[in-house]
Amino acid sequence: MSPRGRSAAQGKRAAILDAALRLFGQYGYKRTSIDDIAAEADIAKGSIYLSFASKEEIFRALCEDIVQRIEAEAVRARDSDAPLPDRIVAILQAKFGFYFATVRSSPHAVELMDSKNQLSAGLFEKLDRRYQRILREALEEASNRGEIAPQRRGLSPAGVVELLLAGAYGIEHSAASSSILQRRMSELVKVILAGICPEEEKPTPGTQ
Repeated sequence: MSPRGRSAAQGKRAAILDAALRLFGQYGYKRTSIDDIAAEADIAKGSIYLSFASKEEIFRALCEDIVQRIEAEAVRARDSDAPLPDRIVAILQAKFGFYFATVRSSPHAVELMDSKNQLSAGLFEKLDRRYQRILREALEEASNRGEIAPQRRGLSPAGVVELLLAGAYGIEHSAASSSILQRRMSELVKVILAGICPEEEKPTPGTQ
């Protein structure tokens, strides 16, 4: 296939997955049909079958695409030049912000999570391991630079990851909007990083 042919095929595949993501969120997995996806993507139904054999295959491919997006965004956040709190918030947002916007905010969230677990559980288990490693690496680098000192609290970077993820899961399930989710993520990171700062903050003169 020529480069132009590959580009056209990739563009069509992306259009199908984008359409499926919108429709699964709006109507749920079970109620969305191949016809619906074709209409939403503005392509012929037969064109879908040139790329995907079934709706289940579309869903799995969509999950693969989501995993790649989350991991790539988390890596970009880890490797950015932003201050540590901003990097950690961005890593959390790469996963939890995306899930909230595409799944948790959907009226069919339970069905979508069930479908994910049935069709692509192993894929997301692998993502979780890689994602935790990315977050741990950001904290390890900060610890080596002396930006944080988790050992002062008897913690390792991996222990800090557990605290961050536990808090992030709770926020994802309780936030009423994306803006509230981001604000609470920022507050979570601020509090945890303050607790493992390299030195105790000295009291301001006259406040004792």
